[in-house]
Amino acid sequence: MSVFKNVNSLQRRTILVQGIGAALSVGAASRASAAENGVTDKEILLGQSTALSGPLLEVARPFNEAANGYFDFINKQGGINGRRIRLLTKDDGYVAAKTADNVKDMIENDKVLAIFGVLGVLNTVAALPVATNLKTPFLFPMNGDAAIRRTPNRYYFTTTASFEDEIDKLVGHVATIGAKNVSVAHLKNPFGVAIKQATERALTSRGLKMRSSVEFDLQGDKTKAATELLATKPDAVILGAVGTNAADFIRAFKDGGSAALLLAFSGVGTDIVFKQLGEKSNGLVVSQIVPFPTTSAIPLVREYQSVGKSRGSSDFTHLGLWGHVSARMMVESLKKTGRDLTRERLMDAIESIRNMDLGNYVVEFGPDKHHGSRFVDITLLNRNGKLVK
Repeated sequence: MSVFKNVNSLQRRTILVQGIGAALSVGAASRASAAENGVTDKEILLGQSTALSGPLLEVARPFNEAANGYFDFINKQGGINGRRIRLLTKDDGYVAAKTADNVKDMIENDKVLAIFGVLGVLNTVAALPVATNLKTPFLFPMNGDAAIRRTPNRYYFTTTASFEDEIDKLVGHVATIGAKNVSVAHLKNPFGVAIKQATERALTSRGLKMRSSVEFDLQGDKTKAATELLATKPDAVILGAVGTNAADFIRAFKDGGSAALLLAFSGVGTDIVFKQLGEKSNGLVVSQIVPFPTTSAIPLVREYQSVGKSRGSSDFTHLGLWGHVSARMMVESLKKTGRDLTRERLMDAIESIRNMDLGNYVVEFGPDKHHGSRFVDITLLNRNGKLVK
């Protein structure tokens, strides 16, 4: 029986309008309940835990400034499909347990869409399982640990070469110049151990053996470790250290009278090393996972410089360019996902990226390829504290 049988035409129209209104209300409520965490009509909220204090503050700072600078640049152009990007950053002081707590808090309470730009190996080891268990993308960290990358994880993506790629390039450089007695001086933590293991593998692949190795704590005097290494008379020493602790070891080692070639990976923080050592840092060989940041011939670098100048910066560094690349990849990933933005669709979108040229820097992902680049370059720190090719 028709519901309209005993009503007049005006009543029929009223019932129809009310019915349509009710249906629209149900649809809106359904869409609201299905809305993804961290996504509104006006904003995309990302979460970051990093060292805003502590021993790696000066390593994190240029990355963060460049990343936020690029997000601001995109926001001024209207954002992503009308949504502004907001990066919520919490300090962990480079303490792994605090990183895990921050990540859990940002996912469960701040309701971020994804975690972005976490600094540190041990910090990633602590926080990645939290994000994974909560089914939240863990994107583009400041971390090149190859062991983490070798473990398949749906939620983990990086934009740059691994420590293993960098160390292989450094060992290749050492072999090219004829140095045979290669040693490692590294922090007593998972990052330092990763550098040592990567060096052993790179040497073995070239028919060489590690001369010796020493380890030391993040804080405290490095003289004892330097003295032990000096006794083995290496031709070259690869450093698994960053910032002030790297500078402290170099000082102690050079004060001991060694002329061995010293080599470090990209995250060493050359600004900090030079500030601490001055001319004693001259000759430090440093691998890099992004192009040279002052070479304006490279489109990606020109973009990085342009964005920096727009916010009043003229200090262009490899760490800053790393932050720019990571933010650029975040933006490209969000664009590729489209208006219907969810965590799962975001990860699908990243996995679909093939040969994306960011400006003479190509990244490629896939369902079984979550690490976008293997680009590595070699630079040299000169007596004026400038990196040269």
